[in-house]
Amino acid sequence: MTRPIALIPPGAIDLTGAAAGSRRRLQRGALDLLERQGYQELLPPTFEYEEVFLRAGGPGVAERLLRFGDRDGRILALRYDFTASLARVAATTLRGSALPLRLSYSGKVFRQEPERGGRPRETLQAGAELLGHGGLAADVEVVRLTLELARALGLRDYQLNLGHVGVLAPGLSALTPEDRADVRRWIDRKDRGNLTRALAGRPAEAARLAELAFVIGRRPALEEVRAAAGAAVREGLEHLLQLDAALTPAEREHVVYDLGEVRGLEYYTGIQFELFIAGAGRAVGAGGRYDELMGRFGAPMPAVGVSLDLDGIAEAAAT
Repeated sequence: MTRPIALIPPGAIDLTGAAAGSRRRLQRGALDLLERQGYQELLPPTFEYEEVFLRAGGPGVAERLLRFGDRDGRILALRYDFTASLARVAATTLRGSALPLRLSYSGKVFRQEPERGGRPRETLQAGAELLGHGGLAADVEVVRLTLELARALGLRDYQLNLGHVGVLAPGLSALTPEDRADVRRWIDRKDRGNLTRALAGRPAEAARLAELAFVIGRRPALEEVRAAAGAAVREGLEHLLQLDAALTPAEREHVVYDLGEVRGLEYYTGIQFELFIAGAGRAVGAGGRYDELMGRFGAPMPAVGVSLDLDGIAEAAAT
């Protein structure tokens, strides 16, 4: 017997007409800009051995992978993110290439989000990675590139929330792993009451998190914190201040410094940021410095990049 198939798997979606067209325009706009800026497009496979994504993201990503078995008995996974695939290619196919490497990409990523039911399991992304350049200039380049992408995609009301892992790292490292997880949860939720209680009686370095986590503003906010910060915290603040000085006044209008950004702390090693736009309930872009990742693929080198959620941008524009 045959019957029409009317349903699609949870987390999948059919895109037709204007919805499909808007995503293709965003994709073309992003890739055109990245090509003009000297970023070479890379087209990695849609699936890899699962170990590629586990090596990049750690065992915590295992439950988010869409996996299936190969005939050789090994486990494959649909592309969880592009950064892992680009890191593999840079460490193999492009090994020995002149540095820095500027790579770009666009396509679907596939993720299960067990704790957030109803989220799409496939997302259209575009982004770029700058590999082999560890200086301030590389961070400035990627932050500026993110702002240029926002403009090129026709965004008007957008904001880049920018932080540095070095600001919170000294305080978090003064806590036990168990306490650290609780404190990070309260920081992420901006829950001042529970955070204050969790830090009561902790070492002074950790207690300082109750203040740092709620610092959001522009250059004057960073300068105020720097005046009272210890040497370990000051290094990250100085980096943000130098980055701020390198931006143009027009670029600074879209940048806000958020010292309480803790998402991705296990991954990022320097600056980290998220892109927000009017009409979207979540960030539509994220990026930062991840100098330790390439070493996991046998080719240690500094790295910084950005990824945009083109589905999120298209949905916000349609509202």
